[in-house]
Amino acid sequence: MRTVEFKLNLNRYQQAKVDSWLAIQRWIWNQGLHLVEEFNSFSTWDKVSQTWVPCCPIPWTYYRNSVGQLIAFTRIAKKKPYRMSCPIPQVYRKPVLESPTFFGLLYYFAQKNHSDKPWFCDVPCRFVAGTLKSLADAWTAYKSGKRQRPCYKQYKDKFRTLINNNAKPIKISGKRITLPKLGKVTVKTLDRRWLKSVPIVTLKIVKEPSGYYLQLSGCFPVNKVKPTNKAVGVSLGYSHLTTDGEKVVEPPNFYHKMEKQLAQLQRQLSRQQKTCPISTYNPSSGEHFLSCPINPGKGANRAKTQRKISRLHEKIRRSRRATNHKISTYLVREYDAIAIVKPEIKRIARKPIAIVNKLGEFEHNGANHKAEFNKGLLNNSLGQLSGLIEQKASVQGRKLISVSPKDIPDELKQCAEKRREQIQWSRAVYSTNFSRRYRAWAWELTPGESTETLNQEPPQGGLFCDAGTTSNFISESIGFCGVGDIPEIIPLLQNQSEANSSY
Repeated sequence: MRTVEFKLNLNRYQQAKVDSWLAIQRWIWNQGLHLVEEFNSFSTWDKVSQTWVPCCPIPWTYYRNSVGQLIAFTRIAKKKPYRMSCPIPQVYRKPVLESPTFFGLLYYFAQKNHSDKPWFCDVPCRFVAGTLKSLADAWTAYKSGKRQRPCYKQYKDKFRTLINNNAKPIKISGKRITLPKLGKVTVKTLDRRWLKSVPIVTLKIVKEPSGYYLQLSGCFPVNKVKPTNKAVGVSLGYSHLTTDGEKVVEPPNFYHKMEKQLAQLQRQLSRQQKTCPISTYNPSSGEHFLSCPINPGKGANRAKTQRKISRLHEKIRRSRRATNHKISTYLVREYDAIAIVKPEIKRIARKPIAIVNKLGEFEHNGANHKAEFNKGLLNNSLGQLSGLIEQKASVQGRKLISVSPKDIPDELKQCAEKRREQIQWSRAVYSTNFSRRYRAWAWELTPGESTETLNQEPPQGGLFCDAGTTSNFISESIGFCGVGDIPEIIPLLQNQSEANSSY
């Protein structure tokens, strides 16, 4: 499955349509979540009859008696025999939904059941089904313990995506695509980047600060890369990258470069006049709007500044993801086997513990320095980079070994300690054979250098990967060698990871 993104050029009428649909999706989400929670409070799945049965809002479960039968009980009673029902009287009401699944929600939100809401019937039913599918998946993941409870969407929580999970009937002719209730829309590079033989599986219309985007997903044919019989070990650090020729490659800290501009715009935003706090309710659309009856244009300058800030954040996010795509594509194309040492980002980026002395006063715990360190660590999005490497390696059939810093063999730690003395940069990530057949980016070159000086042959033996953050983390984030043919390090790492997983 592959997703391709295009820029949409919508006219004012089409933009107003998409904005109104996005606002209605918030009402659909909140209404559907309320109905699911109501069903969960007054209904439960009976394991004996295998049906949904009425129940009390108090949590209850089953226990087996001496015969082995399942008996329902609540844990309010502390002693046996447990009560068969809740002793607290509750006002029972029959749930509106027949089941809390996607099909139960889809039946309730059918347009024939809401003929009195013309604003709801204006939304294409496939986009409504896409939102309900996301809600049903979120609720199922919550009940299985995989994620947190879904939250209600407030007025400030803008919906940004319209999802169509059944987009096969949509037609594409050249550079034009026919969207439901929007007509034919011209999309640049649609005829070049999307194959006519590939059917559309999922269609998304995403609203970003820079405009509207079209995302198409489909099963593209995979062009397998040639085997190179080489391996590399990568330790994901946070400060630098370097090549075999001992050329330090500083990461593109996009957020750090635009931090001053963001601070200036945010100070300007804090001084500008806010919108009127008077809230008006439109019953025809079921939405609340913030507007001033005396001066409707109040707060227009503040909205413009907010759009500038949103565009800067979007630029940072897209630039960071583009850089991670380049690095992951290079690694997957050049190496048959990749070993990655994943740093424990959650553990490293957590807040420092408060220090209290004997007098009950708080002492300095380095929270400000830790905040700056966390900002630089999260700016490089190491989790996104490792995820892209795993995804592309599985598609191309490359061998990927994920190693925890705790699972590094002692032999590699001792060898890396010897190499550590030869390295002058204490906070750097050393990636072997990174410069071979590699065209340098503009941000990699210092003044007076060219791509020829950067793409020189590496020295004999290469360098070991090393990632240093703090003194406690240096000993955990030790990298691996990756020179020439596949060395014996890959089976060594694989055996070590298998041994640790067996316990």
